[in-house]
Amino acid sequence: MKGLAVAAILAGALGILVPAQRAQAQVSVSVTIGGFYDELSPYGDWVDCSYGECWAPRGVDAGWQPYSNGEWIYTRYGWTWMSNDPWGGDPYHYGTWAFVSRHGWVWVPGTVWAPAWVTWSYSDRYVGWAPMPPTVTFGRSGYSGRPVVVSQTQYVFVPTDRFVGTNVMSVRVERRRNEEIFREARPATRFGVTGGVVTNVALPLATVQRATGRRVETREIGAARTTPRAASAGGVRRSGHLAIVAPAQEVRAARASRQQKAPHAAQPAQQPQRQQQRARPQQQPQRQEQARPQQQPQRQQPQPRPQQQPQRQQQPPQRPVASQGGRADRAPTARSAPPPQGREKAAPGGQQRGKDQDLGKKGEPRGGKGPR
Repeated sequence: MKGLAVAAILAGALGILVPAQRAQAQVSVSVTIGGFYDELSPYGDWVDCSYGECWAPRGVDAGWQPYSNGEWIYTRYGWTWMSNDPWGGDPYHYGTWAFVSRHGWVWVPGTVWAPAWVTWSYSDRYVGWAPMPPTVTFGRSGYSGRPVVVSQTQYVFVPTDRFVGTNVMSVRVERRRNEEIFREARPATRFGVTGGVVTNVALPLATVQRATGRRVETREIGAARTTPRAASAGGVRRSGHLAIVAPAQEVRAARASRQQKAPHAAQPAQQPQRQQQRARPQQQPQRQEQARPQQQPQRQQPQPRPQQQPQRQQQPPQRPVASQGGRADRAPTARSAPPPQGREKAAPGGQQRGKDQDLGKKGEPRGGKGPR
């Protein structure tokens, strides 16, 4: 009986070890920095930040934060993030996020899987989380030391009774209240390793169930559209520690190799940049069009002057009619050129008529031949 028991135990152990080896073989093929490069390039740009080569998502709102577009579910691996972002969930299960002033939130690549790489801050009323810093490492057995606390502005808070089964964006507390909530909250950071896979169990399940008044369902990991991977498959440092992010030189080398073998993979990331640059000139004509209506009234202001000129042209013919005494007749002749004066002397009988004709000729240069 004892021999059978020992055999059963050995068979169970072998049954556990075999799937782990298969998982490691699968990871070595599919989980690579080059694979992440191809997967994420259509949705963002690879930039150089203080942590090496990082990925910045494109098309997000100004106040966007990681772990905000999606919901939390509870699985056998602890609290698991189910992303609704168009680029999928890999940036939330591998590597971590960091805020860089020049680019905003960027993803720092990594190859170790976790249900969510976050640190917690919770109370009976609110639950908050923030991405783990890229510099954190832990042993093969996990991390259960001092809580990792980051800037309070990097946390996303929701009411505890709305924490599970709800899109975070619809229940998120305003960021300006982070300082108030953070003072009353309790920080917590804990990562375990079960069956070679990292788990996130820092937030007590009882706290959430007490706030919601019901039992939290344990769901299958497939609901989060991700597959757990053994931590050892992501690479173990010589010191025996696991790192959340991959070494910067490996990420840089993988990107350079990907660009050489598949240059077209970088085109989706460059095309949106060109579209953004083209979009800027499209906005400039709009500003110019708005400015033109303001300039047109200024150009139209001198237009009433031509309306006054015909009135001035009509005034010279009226002068001889109003001044038939004699002196008024001399004013036009004084302005006339020498040839018209000769005509006046040659036709004394039609002096008045000749003067009227000369006045008409002198008025032509002012009004032009148009009035005829």
